Amino acid sequence: FERRERLAGSSLLVFANKQDIQGALKPDEIGKVLNLEVMNKDRHWKIVGCSAYTGDGLLHGFDWLFQDIASRIYVLD
Repeated sequence: FERRERLAGSSLLVFANKQDIQGALKPDEIGKVLNLEVMNKDRHWKIVGCSAYTGDGLLHGFDWLFQDIASRIYVLD
């Protein structure tokens, strides 16, 4: 229980790598495998398809993460 409290309000970004390879699980499929739908609605999470080889999706994922964190930092001021 203590660990959950320490993670309260944290952002979770999951990169679904290898999207450039045929047969790779899609981001929504990975969400189902990880059972992320059952997380509380107040938890901030996103799964982004990417390819570390080509770089596709990486900026999109980091942009979401920075925006998510920034939106909550300014709320605390």
